Amino acid sequence: MGWLQRVFGRSDAARIERAQHFHARGRYNDVRLELDGVDGAEAAALRDEAMGALVEMNLEESAARFRAGDPSGANEHIALAKTFGATAEQIRATRRIGREASAAAKRAAQQAAAEREAALQKDMGGDDPLWRLPPDHPRLRYAVLVESYPEALRARLVGLGGAFAEAAMLLEEGKPGEAWQAMSPFVEQDPVARYERARAAMAAGQLPSAASDLNQFGASLGHQRIGNQHTAAMLAGVLGRLRRADEALVMIEAELVKSPEELELQAVRVGLLEALDRLEEAEAAASGLLQKAPRQMGLYRQLARIRERRGERAAAAQVLEWGLDTCCGSPGKCGNQPLDIQAVRALARLYLEDRIAPERTAELLEQIGRNAKEPTWEDGYLAALAARNNLDPRAEAMAQQLVANLPENDPRRRVISEAF
Repeated sequence: MGWLQRVFGRSDAARIERAQHFHARGRYNDVRLELDGVDGAEAAALRDEAMGALVEMNLEESAARFRAGDPSGANEHIALAKTFGATAEQIRATRRIGREASAAAKRAAQQAAAEREAALQKDMGGDDPLWRLPPDHPRLRYAVLVESYPEALRARLVGLGGAFAEAAMLLEEGKPGEAWQAMSPFVEQDPVARYERARAAMAAGQLPSAASDLNQFGASLGHQRIGNQHTAAMLAGVLGRLRRADEALVMIEAELVKSPEELELQAVRVGLLEALDRLEEAEAAASGLLQKAPRQMGLYRQLARIRERRGERAAAAQVLEWGLDTCCGSPGKCGNQPLDIQAVRALARLYLEDRIAPERTAELLEQIGRNAKEPTWEDGYLAALAARNNLDPRAEAMAQQLVANLPENDPRRRVISEAF
């Protein structure tokens, strides 16, 4: 059977052939969907194998989620496994793993909390009433915040006292403006206070103030990682939003001399080079970074975008294919396996605009239809391109509809003009 019939045919034979194609690639959920309503021994055997694989994959994912401390996600996969025919014994065995993981996590959390409180009380000599609160008191959240700082800064932060702790908690309670005001007296006392005030300023939309505090924090104490954030990366992000990307790049490159293996800073540098239209350098930097972080889908999308801007459309499509295969796996392998919709849309757009790879394009459009929560303007553009490529007489009207409500200076008008 030819590829056109296999892709678009609706006969039972065509659907079985598509299901075999999906099965060979481990896309078991697509097998299940394709064979819905198809009778016969061959279809039944394929369907049973796919359902069994989906049960096993979802229960394995559920167990992994339980062990990772994500019971909500684990239960979602158990529910999926049930719909695919999991037995009661299989469900019980998976839930037993969840109970054991939960108990182990609770014991570890209790031990860590006790050790943290004991260490903090020892550091402060037990004199500050903040550290003598019962374990469930909300203000002990501040102890967790203190612990996220590098060890060399913790005592300085605690040394600011309970009033600063209360100011920091205002930010945690969603009151950034009040937090910024309350922290202001402390920044002259110790520059360590500037990081929390910068966070408050960012949350309040006071970007110049945030940039100033982060810059002075770095100048006084050195940029460093606090929790899961690097202060230099934060500063670069703020400067970029203030249209000071050139200044941000100088700062990031200086920090990379000190911390050349800091992947977050390398990723920020790629974005700044792209923003400054230094595309050749950006491409080289992104390619090098992908070798160190090959499962970061955002990097694949960024590299593809850079290559497209350089006119390397085939290379852009190839890097998106690599990214989808590496980071997302083959779509449809698990009942609700996450799919990077942005990457799929970008890849489908490249193929449709260039009128190539129709079979792969049909597959991508099908994935978008199944996984997109709400249709976007870009989805309408893809549909219009598909109509154009299929010589559908409605294509022109679809394109006109896409620009009907756009402002005159909207760049999407040029996109439509070039395509139609």
